Amino acid sequence: MAEKRLSHAYMLVGPEGPERDAAARRLAAALLCPAEDAPCGVCRDCRKVLGGVHPDVSRVGREQGEKERRGQILVGQIRAMTADAALAPNEAARKVYIIDEAERMNPQAQNALLKALEDPPGHACFILCAAAADGLLPTVRSRCVRGTDPARRTTRTEGMSELARAYLEAAASGDRAQIALCCMSRAGLSREQTEAFAGEVKDAVCAALAGRLDGFGLTERQLLALAALMDKTEDYLRHNVQPKQIFGMLAAETLR
Repeated sequence: MAEKRLSHAYMLVGPEGPERDAAARRLAAALLCPAEDAPCGVCRDCRKVLGGVHPDVSRVGREQGEKERRGQILVGQIRAMTADAALAPNEAARKVYIIDEAERMNPQAQNALLKALEDPPGHACFILCAAAADGLLPTVRSRCVRGTDPARRTTRTEGMSELARAYLEAAASGDRAQIALCCMSRAGLSREQTEAFAGEVKDAVCAALAGRLDGFGLTERQLLALAALMDKTEDYLRHNVQPKQIFGMLAAETLR
């Protein structure tokens, strides 16, 4: 993502929901990913961000406290966020703060954020997610780059073998019998073929997590589970476990 070194503030505008949330996480991953073609979906930073467990990615949302303030993002929340932003990152080169429903910031909160946008910490980046841009102060909008999803989905699967594609389709079906049949029919593969199969599935899963490939209808949680399962498969291969046993393991553990 070429612009990740050029801006400290982005604004994602669109309806609230899973798509906008996923776009924000992919943008956060792109900002932390060290790869040239970020987000790669494979590195530690990408996988932690997409899995929702990265210590340098924080979210701010609506206050659910006192009745008269319910539904707002309050100035105290923004001040706490900017105070945290002044601290060094835990693991990555920078910190990312995702403000959900940014249009819900009350005027005091927006003005507090404006101060941070005018003089941001060098290692901090802010992503404002809003249903409509006009819910934000013009001065706030003017200091944000209008963000786009850094990895739009595609259904292209060129280069993927039929073995890997069939396995992912079986996993997406959720049918235990189909998954078992698919796995056990591959028990006669050689070690080299099994290694290639695991690599293709892992590459496809990581590309889907990064948004560069259609996910076959699998949820993000399921994709993460498959990525971990391919890591286990590769570890088994390194320890000379035979393909027959590996595919038996996959038949039992795929999306269990």
